[in-house]
Amino acid sequence: MGTSYKIKCMHCGTEFLHVAGGDFGAIRSCVGCECHVETDVAIRCPSCMQRLNRTEEEFNRQVETIISWD
Repeated sequence: MGTSYKIKCMHCGTEFLHVAGGDFGAIRSCVGCECHVETDVAIRCPSCMQRLNRTEEEFNRQVETIISWD
């Protein structure tokens, strides 16, 4: 199971893909629960290195596309 995000950095405008898998990436999942964005571990823009996930809301504002798979 995994999730791929197309993100547009609100700091510099760079667009990139961020891939998270099950319980070892930026997303923690559980059966019957909604996934949430991990905010303890920084997700950074590859161009400007600004942190993109200080809060779930901040991260979600920058997400353009979400693709999930089993």
